[in-house]
Amino acid sequence: MESSDDNSDFTDDTLEDSEEEVLKYYFFRGFTYEEILLFLAKRHHCTISYSTLLRRLKKYGLMRRGVTNKDSFENTFLQVQRRIAELINGPGSSIGYRAIWHALELEGIRVPRVIVQDLLKEMDPEGAELRKRHRLKRRAYHNPGPNYSWRMDGYDKLKCWGFPIHGAIDGYSRRILWFRVTRYNNSPNQIASFYAGVVLEQGGCPVQLVTDLRTENGTAAALQSYFRDNSEAHRYVPSP
Repeated sequence: MESSDDNSDFTDDTLEDSEEEVLKYYFFRGFTYEEILLFLAKRHHCTISYSTLLRRLKKYGLMRRGVTNKDSFENTFLQVQRRIAELINGPGSSIGYRAIWHALELEGIRVPRVIVQDLLKEMDPEGAELRKRHRLKRRAYHNPGPNYSWRMDGYDKLKCWGFPIHGAIDGYSRRILWFRVTRYNNSPNQIASFYAGVVLEQGGCPVQLVTDLRTENGTAAALQSYFRDNSEAHRYVPSP
């Protein structure tokens, strides 16, 4: 449907969401008003004017010029501070103000990007300086002691030249437990033999074995759980 007056509706048969849901979807993802108009025309076959879009957004309380009520502004400011603190002290410890501003937008917290930038500089000056110098802020890694956690993984970058690699380290001392160039680094029996050989050599197994989700780690994971008599003695983590 194409219309440019204020009475136009989102009535395209392919549009499953309501007008309000569609506008909120694009608005909270930080798209400009011009981009929203293009999305409406291209994806929803609804062509409206710029002024009509502003009226629709105002109707649903979607304005980007900030709130005028002092109490509302202070509440929003405190909410932004709390959320930024949660992000920089959690999984978002290395992200910059643009990513944080976008995360707030997705959560429906509307605040000018410059405010997010200023708050981040004030709340995390060290991190802001590191990002400015393009240096990562490393997360702290804690391990109780030797042989508490073994971590193993395969390396496939040289596999096409005939050099599959598999290795493991002690998470506390970083001592290399094995580092093998092998014919196959995706064979469950082969990986389990590396693990069992070191267990035999050491006279014991770690408290915890950590691997990625690849299927070749299944047999070693089963051995670790059997040796410790605990299904939580092995832990899967994402590949990075």
